[in-house]
Amino acid sequence: MKYERKFYKCNICGHVTEETVRAGGPLACCNHPMELLKVNTVDASQEKHVPAVKIENGKLKVQVGSVEHPMTPEHHIAFIVVAEKNKTTRIDLDVHSKPEAEFELPEGGVTVYEYCNLHGLWAVDFEK
Repeated sequence: MKYERKFYKCNICGHVTEETVRAGGPLACCNHPMELLKVNTVDASQEKHVPAVKIENGKLKVQVGSVEHPMTPEHHIAFIVVAEKNKTTRIDLDVHSKPEAEFELPEGGVTVYEYCNLHGLWAVDFEK
C-alpha cells in the first residue's frame, strides 16, 4: 500500500484500533496482545469488500464494493479511512447507514481502507 497504516484487533472483545505512534511494546486489550490485521486487496468475487473510489462533485467518494455491502448488526462496515502522506481521515459508519462516505479531495494519491466486522481489513490505492 502506498500510504500504509497499521490496524490491530482484540480477539477477545473485537475492539479495533489504528496505531498512530509506535513507541515500543505490544498493543494490548483485555489483558492480551492485539492482532495486527492483514490488509486484503483482492476480493475473490470482486463485489463486496474492495473499496470503490471515485471523484464526484469535487469530493472523494468511497463505496464499499461494486455491489453494496450489507449493513446489519451482524455483518457491516465499521469504518472507512483515507490515508494521505501526512494525514489520516476516518469516518465511522452506523450499521443502518449505507457503506459509503465522502471525503475532501486530496492533493495527490491516497490509500483507502475499510473494515468489515466479519471479513477484516481491505484497502486500495487511488490516484486522481
